[in-house]
Amino acid sequence: SARSLAEHSVAHREKLNSLKDQLRGLEAGLAEALSTQLKKESECKLTSESISNATATNEQLRGLLLDQRARRDEFANVISHQLQAIEALEANVDVMGKKNLDEAIMWYNKFLGFRVVAGEGVKFVFNKVDMQSPDDEYSFCIKVNKDEYSLIQCIPLLKDTEELVKDLNRTNDLFKFVRTMRARFQAAGINGVHPATSFCTDTSSTPISSPPAVSVDTTSEGTTNQSRTRSRSKNKDLHAKRGASPLTSVSSTRRSPRFAAADA
Repeated sequence: SARSLAEHSVAHREKLNSLKDQLRGLEAGLAEALSTQLKKESECKLTSESISNATATNEQLRGLLLDQRARRDEFANVISHQLQAIEALEANVDVMGKKNLDEAIMWYNKFLGFRVVAGEGVKFVFNKVDMQSPDDEYSFCIKVNKDEYSLIQCIPLLKDTEELVKDLNRTNDLFKFVRTMRARFQAAGINGVHPATSFCTDTSSTPISSPPAVSVDTTSEGTTNQSRTRSRSKNKDLHAKRGASPLTSVSSTRRSPRFAAADA
């Protein structure tokens, strides 16, 4: 009948709509699957390209490594040859340096009369300082204690050696100190002061005392000698007029070593 046909038609239409909905879902799933596939293929392609690039880079680095190893071996050989040459040169320099040092020491000893003697301290000895008495030996001895220099002997005794030692401890310039001391000895020799044994106390703590220090100032030396001569002349005149008193006799008997040295 018509009613049953209508009911079948409605049922088929609903079934058709359901199938259409399923088809749309399958199409959407297919599109998503295709999109995922394309994405995976793209990623796979990029990965393949990265692998290819990494392989090429690896080969390039391997080549560079081989080149660097070859250069390293070459440089090692060059350095080895250079070290051998340097060792031979140093050996030659040591021999020549010792020879030159011996010649320099002989030259200093021959022309400057300079030598160094080891003992309680380091003693520096000079002759050929005074051209009038070239064989006279002027010397000084220094000692190092806890990285500090001290002057323990000076022949003859010089003035202002404390300042020289302070400057030596401040600058650590031993060569300058030796040159300055020789110049002071030369000045003392010009002033007529010849070596006589005299010991210096440790100048780092105690000032140097008697015998009297030698000044290298020729002007003050001449003025002092003139005043001493005038004083002695006045004393002689007083003796002639008044006669010698006991006090004068004692003072003349116990004269200062400085005046005795001046008379000599």
